[in-house]
Amino acid sequence: MDILADPDDPDQWPLKLKILKEEKREIEKRPIPHESTGLLCKFYCYRKDKYLVSDPLGKNEKVLPNEELSKIVSLDECYECIKTEVLDGILYHDNKGVRKWFIVFDGIAVMHGLEERNTRVENAFFRKYPDIREEMKLRDLK
Repeated sequence: MDILADPDDPDQWPLKLKILKEEKREIEKRPIPHESTGLLCKFYCYRKDKYLVSDPLGKNEKVLPNEELSKIVSLDECYECIKTEVLDGILYHDNKGVRKWFIVFDGIAVMHGLEERNTRVENAFFRKYPDIREEMKLRDLK
């Protein structure tokens, strides 16, 4: 999650995630923490909606001090987080008053640029979650 960006505008990062359906799963082998943060994510924790670095992706990017990181999230929380598979959800960002969104449908993030959007798949998703458009103020993207 900490590396997903808008394919039409990669500066729109990080994306937020509204989970609609999730499932716990067992992890056979624990991933190795990132060497810079000591956590599983390098830049951003979407569950806590907090950056793990200052000036992310900039010239002065630096990992936050350990005492600040530990106030955001623990490695144990990271391992719990990766046990959760998002089956359905909405990835989104707000830019200049416009909410741009992408669906996560049956465990797959459908992140096509505006010209390649698949309305058939998106319509199937919104039939499954008919109230989410209004709840999240999602407009058709053109």
